Amino acid sequence: MPIDETHPIANPYGYFDAANREYVITRPDTPTPWMNYLGEGRYGGIISNTAGGYSFDRDPRTRRVTRYRYNSIPADQPGRYVYLRDQETGAYWSPTWQPVVGRQLEAYECRHGAAYTCIQSTYRGIAASLLYFVPPGEACEVWVLRVKNASDRPRRLRSFSYAEFGYYDALIDQQNLDWGMHIVHSRYADGTIVTSTQFRPTLTFFSSNVIPAGFDTDREVFIGRCRDLANPIVVETGEPRQSEAPRGNNVGSLCHDLVLAPGEEQEIIYVMGVTDDPGTVAPLLARYGQPREVQAAFEALRADWDTYLSHFTVETPDAEVNAMLNFWNPVQCRATLYWSRFVSAYETGLGRGMGTRDSAQDTLATVQAAPARAREVLDVLWHLQFQDGHTWHQVFPLTGEGGPGLAGEFLDWPQWFSDDHLWLVLAVCAYLRETGDFAYLDHHVPYWDGEGAPAGDDTIWGHILRAVDFTLTHRGPQGLPRLGFSDWDDTMNLDHGSGKAESVWCAQQFCRALLDLADLCDYLGKGDNAARFRALHREMADTVNRVAWDGAWYARAFDDDGLPVGVQGETYHQIGLNPQTWAVIGEIETGDRLHRAMESAHEKLDTPYGMALMAPPYDRSDLRVRGTTTYPPGAKENGGIFCHAHAWAVVAAARLGWGERAYQYYRQILPLARTDADTFAAEPYVYCGNICGPTHPQYGYGRNAWLSGTASWMYVAGTQWILGIRPTFTGLQVAPVIPGDWPGFRAARLFRNVTYRIAVERMGPGNAVSLTVDGRPIEGTIVPFPPAGQTEVVVRALVGQRG
Repeated sequence: MPIDETHPIANPYGYFDAANREYVITRPDTPTPWMNYLGEGRYGGIISNTAGGYSFDRDPRTRRVTRYRYNSIPADQPGRYVYLRDQETGAYWSPTWQPVVGRQLEAYECRHGAAYTCIQSTYRGIAASLLYFVPPGEACEVWVLRVKNASDRPRRLRSFSYAEFGYYDALIDQQNLDWGMHIVHSRYADGTIVTSTQFRPTLTFFSSNVIPAGFDTDREVFIGRCRDLANPIVVETGEPRQSEAPRGNNVGSLCHDLVLAPGEEQEIIYVMGVTDDPGTVAPLLARYGQPREVQAAFEALRADWDTYLSHFTVETPDAEVNAMLNFWNPVQCRATLYWSRFVSAYETGLGRGMGTRDSAQDTLATVQAAPARAREVLDVLWHLQFQDGHTWHQVFPLTGEGGPGLAGEFLDWPQWFSDDHLWLVLAVCAYLRETGDFAYLDHHVPYWDGEGAPAGDDTIWGHILRAVDFTLTHRGPQGLPRLGFSDWDDTMNLDHGSGKAESVWCAQQFCRALLDLADLCDYLGKGDNAARFRALHREMADTVNRVAWDGAWYARAFDDDGLPVGVQGETYHQIGLNPQTWAVIGEIETGDRLHRAMESAHEKLDTPYGMALMAPPYDRSDLRVRGTTTYPPGAKENGGIFCHAHAWAVVAAARLGWGERAYQYYRQILPLARTDADTFAAEPYVYCGNICGPTHPQYGYGRNAWLSGTASWMYVAGTQWILGIRPTFTGLQVAPVIPGDWPGFRAARLFRNVTYRIAVERMGPGNAVSLTVDGRPIEGTIVPFPPAGQTEVVVRALVGQRG
């Protein structure tokens, strides 16, 4: 199918509708299920372009509402389905295409928006649409079915809903089938299906605003023997069986009759949710049984997103950059803030929890629009810190239970990661630059191992100091931070229990954290602390330059025996990306080495689809490095394009003033720029976690979309480093590093309750900036805070040397 050339941002399966801020999918047979997220951090779930996916309340493992079968055949089932049946002919289909994929719909369109999805189609003269969303603040979801008779004769139809319920602990539901299926039962009363157990108050409810003609709650009865979701016996015969499931597989199927004159439209509103208080169900159903209440809730949802998205808007010469920075990138960032890497079309939501390092980085791109939520996340993460300064690697959001993550599989190896606690330091500094909430440093949070202990509670500042001290007291033979189980690269498993393996990259991350803390202390008047942090930075930077410089780039790490990884003498992994980019980000040098390191990375790692994480990849198992070599060459950490790390290349290039290259790197992994949908396969509107590298047979294939640290860092890279608009402790900095052929751009940035309207104009080559603020020229690139009461600042920035 050709690309729709009437839309500027398109691929063979759909396009971005900028006016309505929706990605429009025009074919249901996308290369992979193209997902969206419903809800805003409590009740919600994932939904595909054919209504596959599932729902949960806060925690997809321990409070699951509906089922989903990952990696199954047929793919992307079950979901939130409605079947329609023509009572005269017996023909049946689904407006969402799935699960009755044998029907050739005459028209199909899915519109993914911010926390809602609408799928519409036409079949044999019947036009239907299904809108799915979660009303703000509610533990329920709403489906709005609209069916219109587009033919020239009266039509008699029956609709059958379908959602599949299991036990709330999704792990039990998959692993202990006998017990799990004995304890869950469903019943029907007064138009509502209720699924529950007899030993806990939690119940799932499914209802509609129209009294059903019938119902079913038993999957085996609804589907029939030797059938599946494509041809359930109840839909095929058109007769609900009024089944109540005493055990087994429970479903929510409500049957409704629709009699439509030509041109007539009817609407059914379904409400599904979960609660521990049965008394809340009836009022909730009464409210959302009213179309005006549903419309008001949907408008409130849209308004909330309008507010969130209004904190930063931009108009550049690149339409795809505008679409990402104004809409899809911040939408994705909000999803990562809510769910870290916990639940997606790739992560089942059963075992991983929310990552400490992941969630800390997720705050970096959301703190300007959701500061209260960012602070809540930081509180949760700091509570994972032990008194010695390291932190748990992950946490489950509902229980607060922490854990070591992958390290728990190798109990003889270090049970901590060298970077987790340092991300919290970086995140707090970013939070303070954005909000000015310096009282947060005096806020108390308990240590994980401090319950009841005299020193078990500490200020955030105290937590920060212990994080710094942990790195200082856990250094290896050469003075670099010990690697622990690994650093940011989970597969960098060089320490097999000796405690000697060291991370060059973590040393550079530590350098960045120290500089951020020094800047903070300068602002707070803590001169002694600032001097100490800068001295520690210089010491660590000198160590890196002394032991890790390999002549043209920096080594990646040192193993148990003190031998380097990521150097020219190696057969595999001669160069790694991260130590080159973070040498720049950590400001460990001021001379030619930074340029040489980044040039080496560009020469040896750059590809049209992004920067490979390292090269050459391993082609066999290697017990020295363990995890990396579990992947084939070109996959993920073994020479794949790890998009999260690629984002750091954008930041590093911009920091060096390389405008053309920063923009090149930015566009290389820009999903809206990929028109080769059958190669890329992943959603074309959000960043994916990794792309198969040049040594892989599926080079260019994207995986692990939506929940990726790529989202946060690409937003930071685009807004703060290419456009150059970034918060500081003393004001808003405007220092663009844009391509030479851009005439300029415009932006609006809300910073500490003041709107900055910024117009950038290129005057010549280079990145030199001259600022005019409210009509008056100022020195430097930082716009100082305006007088109290002023709510708008007008900034004009001239970029480049005049000819």
